[in-house]
Amino acid sequence: MNNKVFLNKIWEILKPFLVYYILHNVIFVLILFLCRVTAEGLGEEYLTYLTEHAETVTGLVSGLSMLLCVLPLRPWLRSELAGHKAEADCVNRRSSVQGKNMTEEGRRGDGLHKAATMGLTIVLAVTASLGLNILLTLTGLVGMSEEYGEVADRQYGVAFGAGMILYGLISPIAEEIVFRGLIFNRMRRYFPHMAAVIASGVLFGIYHGNVVQGLYGGCMGILMAYLYERSHSFVVPCLFHATANMVVYVVAQSIFVQSIIFTVHGCVVLLIISVACVFIIEKIRG
Repeated sequence: MNNKVFLNKIWEILKPFLVYYILHNVIFVLILFLCRVTAEGLGEEYLTYLTEHAETVTGLVSGLSMLLCVLPLRPWLRSELAGHKAEADCVNRRSSVQGKNMTEEGRRGDGLHKAATMGLTIVLAVTASLGLNILLTLTGLVGMSEEYGEVADRQYGVAFGAGMILYGLISPIAEEIVFRGLIFNRMRRYFPHMAAVIASGVLFGIYHGNVVQGLYGGCMGILMAYLYERSHSFVVPCLFHATANMVVYVVAQSIFVQSIIFTVHGCVVLLIISVACVFIIEKIRG
């Protein structure tokens, strides 16, 4: 009986990801097929254009597929976000009662805390994403992973404007819906919250499919789930994810910036700032 209950919990947690993954692949293949058939019908020059801009076309099709396949997940997402918010509101009400009602000054201070958390989230996203990328580069893992090299060539081969939309908006929203909005919220319903933070982050790393992105995604996934848990605002991990993606994408386009910050000192400074941000957020939200 216990095994059956445990398996039911695992199924409930992973079901949104399986729906997302299957739909994404089916829609992605279907749209690519339609693009190719259309290009062939229009003429050789269109097919040539499609081939010459394969990375950009593939990226945009992937983004469109992400948007389409999260649509069926919206009812689940609304339910999970409402449940998380209700739990947070309940805790806040208990705190207010224990504190003999929050004063106007207290409410103003809470607003400042939320604004500070947003600002620190942006700083943490910049420093953590760059610091971890530099660390993985300096350790040699980036150069040793052929799988990551192939993925990076495809990702950074996307036209800049399309890449900013894809990695700075579409991908963060879709992945946050699946991993923090659904998977993490379901994990925290069945397991201790900090265990859910770590487990959902590890799953996010595994999802990326290679060692380099797995380590990077795992660390960033833990940070995003932690920020969501401390802020109780789904906007916070979305903001973190979008900022981190855009910063890494922009820096990857600039050899000059990389030559300045991709050093041991740069890595240490960025990671120290990241730790300081986490410490301050913990003090504020704690």
